[in-house]
Amino acid sequence: MNGNRVSETGKNGSKNMTSVALIEAKGWADQLMDSEFRGRGDKEKSARYRLSKKTGVPESYLFRLQYKTAEMKDVAGSVYRALMIAYDNACRANEDAADRYRAARLGMRGHHETTDEKPDRSGLGMDSSAN
Repeated sequence: MNGNRVSETGKNGSKNMTSVALIEAKGWADQLMDSEFRGRGDKEKSARYRLSKKTGVPESYLFRLQYKTAEMKDVAGSVYRALMIAYDNACRANEDAADRYRAARLGMRGHHETTDEKPDRSGLGMDSSAN
């Protein structure tokens, strides 16, 4: 029996064993909740409701992923897939926005920066002929 531990329930393994899918789903749900949060006056329940409507995952399941992951052993396949697709879409939208910003920045023509130019000193100070 050396190295073989049995938990209090009589099953082999540890009490807080979680699946990789559950860990990934929790990470995606956390990131999506962060992106859904609208700021200081927004409530967590409101952000969870909006995320639930966008993904089709019930609010109660999102709550469990956020606060009760230690009690869960696995995640439902439909929830895993919905969160993965929503997370991929959010990442793609972010990358598309970055590409548009970069294209606009590189597409600017002409010299728009004034920091490299020497200042015009004609109106500064006293005129030497006035003395």
